[in-house]
Amino acid sequence: MPVQKFDSDLKMTPQLCWEFLEQKTFRLQPQTYQEAHPEWPGAVGLEIEMLPLHLSQSNPSSAPRLVPLQGDENCLAHWLRDFASEFGFRASDSSGLLMNVFLDEDDNLSFEPGGQLEFSSKPYECLSQATLRTQNIQALLDRELWKRGQVTLTQVGLNPWHSVDEIGLQMRKPRYQAMNDFFSAISPYGPRMMRQTCTVQVNLDFGKNEETMAKRYLASMLLAPFSGAVFNYSAFSSQAYMGMTGLRSKVWRHMDPTRTGVPNLKHLKEKFSKAACVQTYFDFLMNARVVFVTGLDYKVMHKPTTWAEWMQYGIDGTYPNFSDFETHLSLLFPEVRARGFLELRSVDCQSRVWQFVPAAWWTGLLYDSKACEQVIELLLPFENRMTEFLDAAPFGLTHVELARLSKSLMELSIYGISRLPKCYFGQGAKNHLEIFADRFTARGRVPASDIVDTFNKRGHLDLRCFTDNEDGWRQLLGS
Repeated sequence: MPVQKFDSDLKMTPQLCWEFLEQKTFRLQPQTYQEAHPEWPGAVGLEIEMLPLHLSQSNPSSAPRLVPLQGDENCLAHWLRDFASEFGFRASDSSGLLMNVFLDEDDNLSFEPGGQLEFSSKPYECLSQATLRTQNIQALLDRELWKRGQVTLTQVGLNPWHSVDEIGLQMRKPRYQAMNDFFSAISPYGPRMMRQTCTVQVNLDFGKNEETMAKRYLASMLLAPFSGAVFNYSAFSSQAYMGMTGLRSKVWRHMDPTRTGVPNLKHLKEKFSKAACVQTYFDFLMNARVVFVTGLDYKVMHKPTTWAEWMQYGIDGTYPNFSDFETHLSLLFPEVRARGFLELRSVDCQSRVWQFVPAAWWTGLLYDSKACEQVIELLLPFENRMTEFLDAAPFGLTHVELARLSKSLMELSIYGISRLPKCYFGQGAKNHLEIFADRFTARGRVPASDIVDTFNKRGHLDLRCFTDNEDGWRQLLGS
């Protein structure tokens, strides 16, 4: 079949949607990577979202102050432009607003709608390279943002101090304003997702052949509720304990069920093939609601209209083109998003102490072929309980079956990463995974459990609830 050229004004049809997924979204590992590293399972990319905050050194029990994203000289954008200029990076503006800072290795900094700062790495050849690069950039940002504005980058799954209204919409792009309007009409969770949540995302290859692609895709989706539960780190909102340890997971689960969660796995259960992967994602995107129509001045679709319905019937005489399709794909938020690679999205942003453990967990479970097959064998019998497990994930490992399976998966992950080339478990990845498992998963606990215990002892939430625990965790790692 000839390769389809996708121009921005190309009118979309179901067949063209399928062809794009087949050609672009589900891509096998690049041949250049296979030739350079024939024994390595795949590249690794990391995305980490962080809260820029002003912390009171004189009164550590007070709530940190928000750092405005855009504005005068006392804003994050100003300091990052200065930072980019000093180090030879490229700041990218649109309509006078800072959109990105492009770094020196094809990595970049960007912003979420609530002003969260995101570091997105390029795909590095192995996990150790990705973690080392991330650490170096974080150390540089820590030093330079503190020097310029006394800004601290805090890592947690959901802003525990500031409400949606206090944060506001820091990125005023028409896209984000339309998203805010759309999600606000469904529930309060959409605006919370946009303004309060932070995650660690891990990006992995689909593999060298179609069978590996299908197995990794299926296994990654089966892992979603367990990944979310094991790494709960968002127990507080507006300085109050919310009775769960993974509030971020709840927020994402309830913002719009047509674009979140896990697609129907029936095709992948029948055959491990690329066509099954494409069909799974095709069905999901076709039935997801349209958020807005760019060509109609970002008209927000409060009347439920799926992508399939827009293609068939139009909206006010307008039919979607390829640019609209790209927008639609970018507004799908499943637990595993297909983007030419696996974008694994289930995990709260972790403390710096544990921030690379989710990458080690997923790498061990998906990049080791034996572990990947064992994941499918272990979890596929529970596929009809996926919704139950996803609903239980915000409560950590309190669900008996979810906890039992999570402990088994942790063991598989440790064995899996142990069988990979050293470049995947260097930089302490395997050691940190083992210590994390012993400290939390084996005991039915999650990182947020320690914060909740400290909060209950003190009766209030302050920064020391986090920093004191981090000091203790570092001692476990010997650092």
